[in-house]
Amino acid sequence: MMTNLVENEAGGYEDEIEALCAHVPEVASHFTITSKIGEGSFSSVYLAKLKHYPEVIEMFALKHIIPTTHPSRIENELRCLLNIGGQDNVMGVKLCLRNRDHVVVVMPVFPHEKFQEYLHQMELDDARDYMKNLLIALRRVHQFHVIHRDVKPSNFLYNRILKQYALVDFGLSSGAFLIDRESEKLGKNLPKVSVTSSSSAATVDVRIPLSPSKKNMHKTNSANMQGAQNSGAGKSKKLSSSSSSSKLLASDKNGLCDCFSKPMICSLCAARNNQMAPRAGTAGFRSPEMLMKSPDQTTAVDIWAAGVIFLSIMSGRYPFFRAQDDLGHLSQIISLLGSKVCIEAAMTFGKVLTLSENIPASDLKNVCMKLRLSQMSYKLGPLNQRNRVIQSWTDLSDEPFDLLFKMLDPNPYTRITAEEALKHPFFRTCDS
Repeated sequence: MMTNLVENEAGGYEDEIEALCAHVPEVASHFTITSKIGEGSFSSVYLAKLKHYPEVIEMFALKHIIPTTHPSRIENELRCLLNIGGQDNVMGVKLCLRNRDHVVVVMPVFPHEKFQEYLHQMELDDARDYMKNLLIALRRVHQFHVIHRDVKPSNFLYNRILKQYALVDFGLSSGAFLIDRESEKLGKNLPKVSVTSSSSAATVDVRIPLSPSKKNMHKTNSANMQGAQNSGAGKSKKLSSSSSSSKLLASDKNGLCDCFSKPMICSLCAARNNQMAPRAGTAGFRSPEMLMKSPDQTTAVDIWAAGVIFLSIMSGRYPFFRAQDDLGHLSQIISLLGSKVCIEAAMTFGKVLTLSENIPASDLKNVCMKLRLSQMSYKLGPLNQRNRVIQSWTDLSDEPFDLLFKMLDPNPYTRITAEEALKHPFFRTCDS
């Protein structure tokens, strides 16, 4: 991903630049690298200008993808940049150079600041403009039936001066015209339980533990099926959102296990392998269906992540969710949204969420305003700027929180889409 764009002197990076030019000689043939401007888990980014066309003042960002990156990740990112990018706030590509296992993607330079640097200086109109442009980018991506899977502030670049935006980093994306990596081939042999919601249906096994595993999904899910058959549990059982817990417990006694909905793990469940589902993305931005390992994931996961960004903007708290693991993250979501809607949402994608107590939903507006206003007194600049920002966040209508509520719907089947969100009354001011 492209990180904060601040020009550094070439000093200190000469060895890296020389190594890049040695690995991909065409870089040295066409470009003069002036500095290193960013670094991420899978790449380094350099600032460069054309070598043989001095009249061209445009600068370029050269993204050198590390050789150990999975080839399908590289190809998926290039496919997205070529087919989707270049419009509607989605980063495009100018050129791609490759030599053996070294790949350099040439993109436009996009000066921007870190999210933390402008979060507390944002006025409500800034928040509205930011979210509208993020949703425009997601609408563009989702029109191609592609899931970005890593929507977060550092992947949505924002130039405050020019009011320009760019969605970047499609390395984790999945979708219609992208490669389905072997580690993300979801089980065609899953043990099946039919779960139906009012608007959609999913087929998953509600009995499989939610702990992570690095085993191959296809083999793991096949093993689950075989294990169920060997234990006399091979028959599929139908579960609807209206099924009662008493019926489920009765079915347990007829041959599945003894620990369902109880704070224990029986030997049958302990012996099972884990159900696998994609969980690509960044901690704190994963949706409930990802945290509960539903294999039926859609573009709704991107809307949830965008909703988390919106939550950080409205509250001034970043990152908002700060759990150490998936269950901790899920418990924080439940504490915010309440246990009732989360339990009901889990049922729609075939999961039974059991809690030790009933947790009421929090008032999103109240939570956000308390957090946002409590930080304004010491995280803003000059007095006049502070007063202007504080005034913009005073006496807010319910519109932004209604949109936030719909983006953070724990049920992926009823969660608002990017297209629907752009028609929300919150954005009327942008259009006027």
